[in-house]
Amino acid sequence: MKHLYLLPLGIALSGTAFAELGEPGLGGEVSLLAGFSGGKSNFNMDKETKNGELNSAGESESGAMFAPLGQLRYTFGDTNNHQLYFGSARGDIIEGVFAVELGYAMEFGNESVLSFAYLPTIANGEVWEDPYITNTARKKTDISGNTYRIQYENILDTGLSGDFAFYDQDIDNEKSGSQLTSNQELLNRDASGYYAGISMGFPISATSFLEPSISYQDHSADGKAMSFKRYGISLTYMHMIGDHAFSVNGDYSNTQYDAKNPIFNNTQKNNSYGVNLSYEYSEFMGWDNWGFNALLGYSNTASNINFYDTNDYFTGVGLSYKF
Repeated sequence: MKHLYLLPLGIALSGTAFAELGEPGLGGEVSLLAGFSGGKSNFNMDKETKNGELNSAGESESGAMFAPLGQLRYTFGDTNNHQLYFGSARGDIIEGVFAVELGYAMEFGNESVLSFAYLPTIANGEVWEDPYITNTARKKTDISGNTYRIQYENILDTGLSGDFAFYDQDIDNEKSGSQLTSNQELLNRDASGYYAGISMGFPISATSFLEPSISYQDHSADGKAMSFKRYGISLTYMHMIGDHAFSVNGDYSNTQYDAKNPIFNNTQKNNSYGVNLSYEYSEFMGWDNWGFNALLGYSNTASNINFYDTNDYFTGVGLSYKF
């Protein structure tokens, strides 16, 4: 499921897509989002037992969610052109994705920004040792890894922005397919890979902004049936009316796997799409630096192997405070 969190949009829409790093010293925002989420997935860690036929979609799950998060920034330098930051990137949140980053950004030229970040939470958590077991409780194991990100906003003053990431992941006790196939090595999920995205912002009025993007991901797993290449497109629209800010993001991706899955005797292919809506009301109730936030999202993955079909949704509201 896409991660669920909203921070103030903080987008300057008065003729430019680029903003200075900020005021000198310590700043940031804190926020609390409360809401509801749910969906279907055979990889849901709350559903220990998959019942019925193996090659079928997961059962529906839903529940309340709470996300107390934010971002802390320290800006310094003779022209406030250096910044250290920790927390969640606003651009990711608008697209319905949450990731904690620890990074450094430097502004130069005509409002170009180059940043380097480490993302400690992307590949850390729990997965099933063997997700393909049916009618018996599955066992959990840890997944860990490292993700490093480079972003370049306003490349050579062209308006283009690049987003690049390199990662690895390791599963402590990998047993995928051990009870169903003698070719278990094809399902090994230990992996490394990279992601590359290019976007360009277009101010279409003093209060509206449009940003299309394309992306590519190459995921090289120890098991060839788990290795894939993913091609994606995305479009974000943002609009401001006084103290009100709205954004709509839609994305689509196609994923092609490298080898035949030995359990399902087919090579996996996925088509995925998602839609995310967000809203912020600044100076909420006349309170300085406070904002009211709302978020709604849906995503769906349709695979030629039913086991990998997923969908999820979330909705939430909350308050944020800027300092």
